[in-house]
Amino acid sequence: MADEVAVLEAADVERVSAVVRGLAARPVAGQSKDQLLELNAAVATLERLVGAMGARCAGEIARLSSPDLPGGGLARREGQGNAPTLLSNVSGGSVAGAKRAITAGDAFTPKPPAAGAPVQSRAQPKYPVVAAASVAGELSVDAASLIVGGLNKLADRVEPDALVALEERLVSRAKSMAAHEVRKMVARAVAPADRSGQEQRERENHKARFLWWKQDHEDNVVVHGQMDAVTAAPIINVLEQMTTRDVRNKGRSDDPDADTRTVGQMRADALFELARHALGCTRTEKSGVRTTIVVRMGLSDLMRGEGLRSIDGIEQPVSVGQLRRLSGDAGIIPQVLGGDSEILDQGVRERFFTDEQRIALLHRDGGCAKCHAPPEHCEAHHIRWWQHGGLTDLSNGVMLCTRCHHDIHNQGWEIVATSSSVSFIPPPSIDPGRTPSPGGSAALDVDVPITPPEDWWPDVTPEDEAMVREWVREDAAWKVAHGGSADDPSFAAIGLSA
Repeated sequence: MADEVAVLEAADVERVSAVVRGLAARPVAGQSKDQLLELNAAVATLERLVGAMGARCAGEIARLSSPDLPGGGLARREGQGNAPTLLSNVSGGSVAGAKRAITAGDAFTPKPPAAGAPVQSRAQPKYPVVAAASVAGELSVDAASLIVGGLNKLADRVEPDALVALEERLVSRAKSMAAHEVRKMVARAVAPADRSGQEQRERENHKARFLWWKQDHEDNVVVHGQMDAVTAAPIINVLEQMTTRDVRNKGRSDDPDADTRTVGQMRADALFELARHALGCTRTEKSGVRTTIVVRMGLSDLMRGEGLRSIDGIEQPVSVGQLRRLSGDAGIIPQVLGGDSEILDQGVRERFFTDEQRIALLHRDGGCAKCHAPPEHCEAHHIRWWQHGGLTDLSNGVMLCTRCHHDIHNQGWEIVATSSSVSFIPPPSIDPGRTPSPGGSAALDVDVPITPPEDWWPDVTPEDEAMVREWVREDAAWKVAHGGSADDPSFAAIGLSA
């Protein structure tokens, strides 16, 4: 007979709540920095443990609220429309938060015993590694829900052993990550193994795009909508570049009243500026905003029209079929990089990183190499200052957002970079051992133990090749017209010239 485990009851939680209630009433001011940080870490662990209990309850309530059950399920019988609504009304939180708890709770869904197991065997959780990390206080509800959601997409598409191995690797990495980093990591791990599902979701998301607005009772115009990644990419890129420009200008001003707008107000003004510009202005070169969308895929990817690649600023990998459509638009180019070539490593004669170098740095760093903020919030910085002899090349460059750039200099972080990797060495005040931590895109990569099925690559037709070469010719001609060189090795590498 398997060991019996006591069922969690409300009385158990109420006893713990009484203790926590007393602790919550105590002041925290007046402690040393180390004491406050230690307290915060302990509270964070408690929050994760409470989140695990809540997720278990949410998952069970969702299972008992299936509309196929008598009376429409538990939530309907309690006068609620569905499980997320019931949970949010009880907790006072959002419906979105309740849905995350339900997904995280799905990790605890009892899995039928394996064939041949004793009848008395206790059912195991659906995702035991996620469940164990959650009840150990190592995984937040947000992180658990992201991992479970990703694994659920693959459950019917990959072998069970491969799914277990992926679960273990995702959980191991997620324990030291913030939720936004886990989201990127899961997307990058799941998409290659779920290629057909990814393309189907892209088609569905594209069909579901919409934008509407209405005027409320106070004469405000309320805008609402949703878009697939390819439709949203140029919109996000332009608005965030304009907003980042305004935030930086605000920070450089000596007048505290020069710009009092919030970031949200800046985005609204940026959209207004774009619309006004489109109505009357015919020149865009001097706006100070970089609006090129970088689509990262090779020439063979473009020709084959298969696989998954990426758009700068969009977390979710996108199918090459969708990227081919995007690459045909004005101002959007496929990336062609020459590695450690002369054009990317200019040396000390040039102070500022070129557009080509910035694209190459973003390929390595993904966005901010330290905190993973999106590319629109970042600038290329010299690791060893240019004034002190630092080279303007990939091994001395790093993409950083403004906040991380200041932290690096003010706190004494060190950066070690090559053309393909970047890592950060903390100051002794943060880590006396100064253990390096990986940065850039590699910090979000997980070794996916899943081999996707072999794709059928169609033959490249003359029409395909002509189309792709025309795109690159147009890009080469644009660069030459704006001061570039007709001998650009990135064009010569594929047999093209301006």
